[in-house]
Amino acid sequence: MMIAHLACLLLANLLLANDRPPEAKPVQPGVQLELVAEHPDLATPTGIDVDDQGRVWLIATHTHFRPDDYEGPEHDEILVFSDADGDGKAETRQVFYVATDATMDLELGEDGWVYLAERDRIMRIKDSDGDGKADVEEDLAVLETKGDYPHNGLEGIAWHPDGDLLFGLGDNHAEDWTLTGIDGKTDQGSGEGGVFRCSPEGKDLRRVAWGFWNPFGVCARADGKIFVSDNDPSERPPCRLLHVVEGADFGYKRDYGPEAHHPFVCWNGEVRGTLPMIHPSGEAPCGLLPLGNGLLVPSWGDHRVDFFRLEPRGASYSAERVELVKGGRYFRPSCIAADPRDHGNKRVYYLTDWVDGRYQSHGYGRLWKLTIDLDQADWLGPLELAPPTKEAQLAAELRKGTPKRDRDALMALSRNDDPFIAQAALLALSKEAPSWSRDEVAKWKAEDRLGALLALRLAEARPNKIAAEDWMRAFLADEDAAIRFEALHWIADRERKEFLPDVERTLARSDLSYREFEAAMATWNTLNGKPEAGLRDPELLLARVKDAGSSPRLRAFALRLLPTKGKSLPKGVTIDLLRELLEVKDESLSLEAIRTLVANPAGSRELLAELATDSELDPNLRAEAILGLDGSSTKSLDLLLRLAEDESPPVREEALRGLRSRELTGKQRDRLESIATTFPNSADLARAALDPKALSEHRPELTDTHGWGERLGALSSPVDIASGSRIFHNARLALCINCHRHGGRGNVVGPDLSTLGRRDDRDWLLQSILEPSREMAPEYKPRTIVLTDGQAFTGIQLQSYTKEAIRDANGKKRTFNRDDIETIVESGVSFMPTGLVHSLTDRELRDLIHFLEGREPLQ
Repeated sequence: MMIAHLACLLLANLLLANDRPPEAKPVQPGVQLELVAEHPDLATPTGIDVDDQGRVWLIATHTHFRPDDYEGPEHDEILVFSDADGDGKAETRQVFYVATDATMDLELGEDGWVYLAERDRIMRIKDSDGDGKADVEEDLAVLETKGDYPHNGLEGIAWHPDGDLLFGLGDNHAEDWTLTGIDGKTDQGSGEGGVFRCSPEGKDLRRVAWGFWNPFGVCARADGKIFVSDNDPSERPPCRLLHVVEGADFGYKRDYGPEAHHPFVCWNGEVRGTLPMIHPSGEAPCGLLPLGNGLLVPSWGDHRVDFFRLEPRGASYSAERVELVKGGRYFRPSCIAADPRDHGNKRVYYLTDWVDGRYQSHGYGRLWKLTIDLDQADWLGPLELAPPTKEAQLAAELRKGTPKRDRDALMALSRNDDPFIAQAALLALSKEAPSWSRDEVAKWKAEDRLGALLALRLAEARPNKIAAEDWMRAFLADEDAAIRFEALHWIADRERKEFLPDVERTLARSDLSYREFEAAMATWNTLNGKPEAGLRDPELLLARVKDAGSSPRLRAFALRLLPTKGKSLPKGVTIDLLRELLEVKDESLSLEAIRTLVANPAGSRELLAELATDSELDPNLRAEAILGLDGSSTKSLDLLLRLAEDESPPVREEALRGLRSRELTGKQRDRLESIATTFPNSADLARAALDPKALSEHRPELTDTHGWGERLGALSSPVDIASGSRIFHNARLALCINCHRHGGRGNVVGPDLSTLGRRDDRDWLLQSILEPSREMAPEYKPRTIVLTDGQAFTGIQLQSYTKEAIRDANGKKRTFNRDDIETIVESGVSFMPTGLVHSLTDRELRDLIHFLEGREPLQ
């Protein structure tokens, strides 16, 4: 019977293995990968650690979305695998503990303690009688919340070299939570996540940083530097590799909903006071570990193990990704641990492998041994940690408060270009902020008042006590728009519902910028119990658009924010309503109405033609209307030719752009020649319409940024920012609007360009247009999915599990079943087409650059 049972078990193992082949192999010299154990000996494994005897401890989860027909232990297992003879295979399997659910991570401690991150608690267990099974259990930190999603609660545990325990907390689906340590110390929040630390006994609990989605991977180097891999970005890719410091905010808050844009949410330090990522990680990183001057990061969603070689950059780091191991769809490495024993010139690690892309407990799992031969690993770089830079030393001094600096010096440092120095200065200011008076701060210059607000907001999040309500009200009434924006951010983050009347008064201000209007809308939704609505409340926005008593400027902003589907007008918006808005005769409202028409040209061309030919209308508005005219028919082509002869330069030149690349008759070409003669200032655009291919002739090479800069600088005509704006929004010519947002308009395929000018680097901007693939941010690298039926789709990766999700070039999310996919290929070629400049004249390129260089988006 025993022989028959073993034979069945071996056959089952073989069938399971063949059913889910890992196809994993090293791709760098000095890297070796060996299979140690697999299903059914372990299933859906997560956390892992290795003891000083070389035994591998891991979690086999049986409760993660457990199916009704799942055949396995009732609770998760803590397993111990041993390879006594050193042949690379585990001979013994020991069950140490079976009692927890949704167990995310494991870390071995001193005195035989085994630390576990369960969804709602950090705990430790111990074998006190030596029988190989845990019989002592202690809770160190307990999470009280209604949230019950298995993997967005407590997770990612690690040791700090000073002896503290570090652990992460995910977004918790924005449910309120209270975390309590063993000594009664508490912290509270909702959807902003966090990295915490406490003593090994669970005392002195405190939050180090926040603004995470799911910090599954947490580690600390020998020098005390803390790093995190942040998982599951959904509509805001990519997953992130982060350098965590005291008091850091990394910009994410689940409460504000899933949309790709929200004024109070950022992913790479775009919002003042937040910190950027070091580098995008692979999709769904579940662990990380230091190695020399870099980090090992398994990627569950990209089926690989990466090494990120860190380079000091100011007070933090930049990184270069080196792929070490690449597998197939059934290689899903999750957590990683180092063998602490001395292996000479080799480093040994162990990886857990979830195998299948299903989130549900599914019975598959593997354990791998990863060996790195230091003598062969030419990709590794020096093992000795680089000394801290002067910027890192300054940031560390600021966080410690030594030496003490006066307020003016700290305020100046809070505006430093290095975000880690600026954040450290704000942390130092937050310690003295409770002593400030509102009358005193009111006398400071605007940039210092803004610094004061950020410091006070940070102080409120720390143990310092301040009367936040009074400060919020004072800052909301400030004369500076940037300060009012941050006041709204503060009020929304704290969900201070008593400020709803103040926010409604803000929404009625006629001098609001679009950015402030977005912030006020987001705050209004939050205080009305709908933070997930983000900027959108269609009923409120439509009511504001229709309200003749509202400021035209605010009606324009509301129209811009109304959600649309495809090429249709926003729900509730009709041609007749847009005509009414145009009759108000306000430039900003008319502009927004025309752009709404242009976005829906099929049903709007009659009105657009009427506007384009209205000589009484402002020429720039007429030019905007021309963007929606279709030159494909004889009638529309004749209209564009007539407008191309207009005396007004904006109208004439926008019509000439509409004629570019159109098929023209001999008579039509003669009319263009005549236009070039009659209007010499527009001759370049007329020539471009006659011969678009000529735009690629007799111009510098695309790699010659300096030559292009000199060419554009030599132009004698005045810069036309309005023309640059229309070029940006021209979906047929420059194509910018198809992938990028600016001032609330456009798409979210590429980065938002609204505040691009703050970088103040024209050469970099010009080079980015000339060579879009040269320095492409990793998060914007497209990937092509080829289906089994031969169809191919290209987009930016959003998710990878049993389905693949991408955002295509039109901003549309596309989802594919893994079984329908033949191959997935990453591309080093940007969505932004190379040679874009050859579709623009020199003047158009210059005007576009000047538009993008605007410090704030045009209103």
